[in-house]
Amino acid sequence: MADRQDVDKTVRQRGKQQSRYAPNLIEDDVNDKMTRRTKRKIFSWVRRVALVLIIVLGLALLIIPSPIDPVSFSLPDPPVFEGPLAPNNKLQQAEKIYEGEVIGPESLEKGRGGFYTGLADGRIIKITKNKIEEIAKLGKPPCGGVENEHTCGRPLGVRFHKDGNLYAVDAYSGIYRVFLETGDAMEIFSTREPVNGRPLMFVNDLDIASEDMIYFTDSSDKFERRQNKLLALEGSATGRVFQLNPYTDVVTLLMDGLAFPNGIQISAEEDYILICETLRSRIHKYYLDGPKQGTSEIFIDNLPGLPDNIRYSNGGGYWVGFAAVRKQPFSMYDFMASRPWIRTFIAKLFNQEFIMNLVPKYGLVVELDENGKIIRSLHDPTGQTITGVSEVLDLGSHLYFGSYDAPFIGKLSYQNVYS
Repeated sequence: MADRQDVDKTVRQRGKQQSRYAPNLIEDDVNDKMTRRTKRKIFSWVRRVALVLIIVLGLALLIIPSPIDPVSFSLPDPPVFEGPLAPNNKLQQAEKIYEGEVIGPESLEKGRGGFYTGLADGRIIKITKNKIEEIAKLGKPPCGGVENEHTCGRPLGVRFHKDGNLYAVDAYSGIYRVFLETGDAMEIFSTREPVNGRPLMFVNDLDIASEDMIYFTDSSDKFERRQNKLLALEGSATGRVFQLNPYTDVVTLLMDGLAFPNGIQISAEEDYILICETLRSRIHKYYLDGPKQGTSEIFIDNLPGLPDNIRYSNGGGYWVGFAAVRKQPFSMYDFMASRPWIRTFIAKLFNQEFIMNLVPKYGLVVELDENGKIIRSLHDPTGQTITGVSEVLDLGSHLYFGSYDAPFIGKLSYQNVYS
């Protein structure tokens, strides 16, 4: 009996304890259910807001006009970086000269006691060992920003003429003869007048034959130089190559339908010209003389990047600078080529500065032989020393590198080039 009473007492005590804790258990359960309900409501609210934002963004993208009308195109798979294209760090050995004193030295010429180049602020300057001297200014102030380029002027390609004066392309207004003794700039070709009913919006580079004929490129009949990132995104092929007779002022169309024709170079025998087609990663050869006169062919296709200017190499071939690279296993430029909707999206939402940030930082120049074969390449895989090379000037002991936006000129000794 005592054992039975003890058991009953224990059961009653446990019952009292359970009764004591039951309200807490019920309250915890209720709180858990309320928390779950709250979380579901918050999640549902977030999902609805996200859906609304997506719809609004989609409608905005449909309503916002696109600054470009992108075309779809395709390129061969980028070349493998091996053999003469094998990566190295030779451009990282380059010296930055006149750093902070020049901005955007696009094209370089040597002669008459110094270097000559055009800058982003519209000036054409002469550089000697001890000083930088302004030779001419093609536009009018204010200057110093991309937004002022069309009035300030933006000198791009420069070449010496046999008369000892400098010829320069202004991307906006035309071609000038610059008298070095006085600094006067005489306009010899103006973009104010259309050619064959189409405007010249982006005059880029030039070369001068021994008989004074001038060959030059116009990169687009739609976009100006200050819109060059939009031109790259659109990928349209409205660029042209012209011949200018400076004695008669007659302008002759040589090539049409090019996607950003850029650098131009007359051959040593003056029987053909080479034209870099930037947005198709290739170089054209246009015959000026011989049985193929007036026709063109591909000099080299599927280059490892977007070519800018082309100039003679001391070895009898040509140096090509690259604004950007194409490399395996993945090239964003190639990926977007056949997906114009991506380029439309980018152009609608982002400015040109943001677009520039999409370009991989990588410095590259290549040397071609006289047949268009790559025989040498110089790299800066980090892009920290040299990137975005516009032009290479070969002086036999050093290479000098121009740039469309860098605040310096690059200089590399032959010892580092050929080591």
